[in-house]
Amino acid sequence: MRPSSVEDGGCDRAFISPKALALRWQCGRSSVDRIARRAGFTRVCLGHGKNGMVRYLRREVEAYEASRQVRTR
Repeated sequence: MRPSSVEDGGCDRAFISPKALALRWQCGRSSVDRIARRAGFTRVCLGHGKNGMVRYLRREVEAYEASRQVRTR
């Protein structure tokens, strides 16, 4: 098993943060929020208000990535 890193959000974890997704997808946090909303990702909200955290289910993120793969000829 390879070690977890900030870039992949910890490969062995069930959840991934929006910040880790932004690094993984090499885009801005606002893009991650927009894509997640349009794709219908389940949001896991931990805490309340400004001090709360949002996490996405890694399996949903990976399924979304797999569905977006396109083979070129």
